[in-house]
Amino acid sequence: MDTISVDFGGTFIKIGLIRDGHVADFTDTPSYSGKGLTPRLAVVETIVAELLEKNAMTAGELNGIGIAIPGLVDATEKRVLSTNAKYNDAINFSFTRWVDKTFNVPFIIENDARAALAGEVFHGGAQGSEDAVMMIFGTGIGTAAMINGQLLRGKHHQAGVLGGHFITDHAGYMCTCGNKGCVEAQASNWSLPIVARERAGFNKSRLADADHVDYKSVVENARAGDDFSESFLEDLIEHWAAGLTNLVHAYDPSTVILSGGLMKSKDYLLPKIKARVLERTWTPWGQPEFLAAEKPEHSVLLGLHHLTVTEYRKTKGVL
Repeated sequence: MDTISVDFGGTFIKIGLIRDGHVADFTDTPSYSGKGLTPRLAVVETIVAELLEKNAMTAGELNGIGIAIPGLVDATEKRVLSTNAKYNDAINFSFTRWVDKTFNVPFIIENDARAALAGEVFHGGAQGSEDAVMMIFGTGIGTAAMINGQLLRGKHHQAGVLGGHFITDHAGYMCTCGNKGCVEAQASNWSLPIVARERAGFNKSRLADADHVDYKSVVENARAGDDFSESFLEDLIEHWAAGLTNLVHAYDPSTVILSGGLMKSKDYLLPKIKARVLERTWTPWGQPEFLAAEKPEHSVLLGLHHLTVTEYRKTKGVL
């Protein structure tokens, strides 16, 4: 089956033609997410048209379109309920009207972290797992949970996806969500420059000379032996591990999946994070398996494909 997946990310919008669980074609474009959703829709429409033309297809040949948004999403009513400094105009936007007018095909919409988890469970490295949690280290920190093979959504559509706003320091930094001391405010890519520069010793560290203070520069300088970066990274690991411990205690997973840019250093970081989590968790049944996402660049796109195909089959009565 052929679907189009559109992942409205914080930094890039990723668009893929997905065929039978594989990325047949793909492109991306800057999102400028702080400026809203609607200014980028024309670009998305153009890219989708180009992908279809390149692959000798028309929109009418698609089995559907999947859309992912970094916010609280009512997948049933196909509405965005709340956002946090990204695509704020999506709350009042009619995706149904836009898709019907532009593409005239069925569509689904989902929170991006839920879609990413579905991508890894059904088309990635966590296939066969029915109870899993995911933490995504991107611009912010996203999470999702699956229990008994079903994505956790909850009555108010926020179950599982607010793990980036677990409190790991009650006296910590202000978060964009309005809370204080969230994992995201203490240890995400957007908050690292703030946290690092207020930390004693920053100005004399190698990190002070980096073009950007982000996951990549912190890990690189820590591995190069910079004392400040090593100490800073240890603190970041503590925050990530605390957030993951909360996910394990809350959702009882057999599999813990880590994704995002941070996992480019998975060989170095995953064992450290896993060790901290296992020191803290109360799991008398045993230990969850820890995995780095197999397809981090395309997890959301593949998850949207799975959800779109599932919905298509449901409407056709072929599940």
